[in-house]
Amino acid sequence: MRVLLGDGFGVTSRQIAMAIGRSGQDVAVLAPPGRPAFGCPQSVVAVHEVPAFGADPWAWLARTEAVLRAEPYEVLLATNAHVAVLAREPQRVTAHGVALAVPPFAALRRVADRASAANTLTEIAMPQPAGTVVVHTAEELRQVADPPLFVKTLPAAYRVERREQLLRLADTLERDGAFLDGAGVLVQEPAEGPVLSAQAVFEHGRLVAVHAYEHLRGSAVKSSVVLPEVREQVAMLGGHLGWHGGLSLDAVRTAHGPAWLDVRPYLTEPGNAAASGTDLVAALIAVSRGEAPASMPWGRPDVRTRQAPGALTAAARAGRRRVGRELVRIVLRRGPYRDAVEETLSLRREPRRIGGSLLRTTALLTAPARTLARIDAAQAQDALSPAAWRRILAGAPPRVP
Repeated sequence: MRVLLGDGFGVTSRQIAMAIGRSGQDVAVLAPPGRPAFGCPQSVVAVHEVPAFGADPWAWLARTEAVLRAEPYEVLLATNAHVAVLAREPQRVTAHGVALAVPPFAALRRVADRASAANTLTEIAMPQPAGTVVVHTAEELRQVADPPLFVKTLPAAYRVERREQLLRLADTLERDGAFLDGAGVLVQEPAEGPVLSAQAVFEHGRLVAVHAYEHLRGSAVKSSVVLPEVREQVAMLGGHLGWHGGLSLDAVRTAHGPAWLDVRPYLTEPGNAAASGTDLVAALIAVSRGEAPASMPWGRPDVRTRQAPGALTAAARAGRRRVGRELVRIVLRRGPYRDAVEETLSLRREPRRIGGSLLRTTALLTAPARTLARIDAAQAQDALSPAAWRRILAGAPPRVP
């Protein structure tokens, strides 16, 4: 079986490619120009150049179609925000005999941005942080409760500590067009507790597999958890939407249970699930191929995994000294890295990535600001911006013969 990934260089795509490679299947990826070859896992046998999704989702889809016409792939997996345009016109993939699992576009619209997702969670009484409200004008934002607050738009989230900061942010969002066409902005009070993530695969509204983990050190260290209320609430959401494919959610694990923060319409970072015994990637491929796999049981709890590259990138935002200290902790397996299995990098199994890993680490140590700017710019190429979302909603432009 030959599998094509919508993005080959994000954390999720790397983990999916590694999982597929371990099963002996061929993996190819789509990527904008200029992405370094060392960013790909060794299981990737081909990289197809496509336009940046964030700049023009329809151009990305047109080039993806050209790849599917020229190469005999069996499955296309949406591993990032690309799911939005694929759900808008899935027939442009399936017409080439390529299997695809995406939700109905009407369902995707209900969770595509933070404000819509919050409204959907409210409909089915899924718990959210206190003070959750969606505003549609800058004036409404100025009138919300006193900080501290989180203010969330489609591309970003802002922590607001003071009233004057909130007023300035309202002016900025209005100037940047955050309220155009009735778009909403989500406001929530901070919730107390560890951050929790849940990932699931659905087959036309039926829950096939689910996994959850707590963040022990941001996204760098995770520990699997087994929480029946998570399974129940995630299944309720997927069933309510008739979801098909991958779905991911973030929450705060409060004393009263999860308070849900965010919904992403695709599968994210399945490495911890794989380490705990839940093969979300196999479930997603099976659903994509039109199969109806049996529901998978929970994996093992308390399985700890890490992402060394992500930990160093996060440390670089505090300066080169922090990178050095974090690198020592990772190498010596100290603190939260003790007994943690690496998710995204296996130098023993993937020796061709040694050079790239050394280059990246050196760059973060010697020029953290410049390196972070390059990383952020690369990630922005695949992000769903408000402008890109409006283009998807407007529909495909007429095709040029």
